[in-house]
Amino acid sequence: MVKKFLAKGKRGHVYTYKSTVNGKEVCVKELNPDTEAENVIHNEARFLKLVNEQGIGPKLFDEQKDKVVMEFVQGERILNFFERAPKSGIVKVIKDSLEQARKLDKLGINKYELTNPYKHIIVHYEKPIMIDFERCKEVKNPKNVTQLVQFITSGKVKRILKEKRIELDTDELRDLAKKYKKKYEKKLFDEIKHEIK
Repeated sequence: MVKKFLAKGKRGHVYTYKSTVNGKEVCVKELNPDTEAENVIHNEARFLKLVNEQGIGPKLFDEQKDKVVMEFVQGERILNFFERAPKSGIVKVIKDSLEQARKLDKLGINKYELTNPYKHIIVHYEKPIMIDFERCKEVKNPKNVTQLVQFITSGKVKRILKEKRIELDTDELRDLAKKYKKKYEKKLFDEIKHEIK
């Protein structure tokens, strides 16, 4: 088995290798021996199981004491995709990302990195795939949709979207997100999606 190093984080080391089962490349996250964070591997596996049932995240293949094995997601980081993709593809990816965030909200799971998901959403053929679930928590008031709205209305992203002729009413979107955060109503979520065009 030949491992290929992919990334090193505070909590884990990530590498890929070809599976002996089907020859496909899989992704492995091992515990960083220097981390003081607890339950990193178990947390990643636990939340992957939950979100996989909703069609979110890389598929979980195996959990062991010190590592988790999952599908290797190939693609590009979301901002890189925004910079090169056509308007229709960008709108599709934003709406799909919002739908996934809505599902997380309904599950009561907070992902935490969605205000700046540069490394946490990989786009594969116009399909956004959220990765890195070890920091997730079950909370009473999740903020995934509102965090994504913050992201798409932030300066750099808004500027890229404007260049692609995607005009966003920042104030309206943020106002809708505030209202949505109080009640999590589908009507308000649909209004947020309607603003992306």
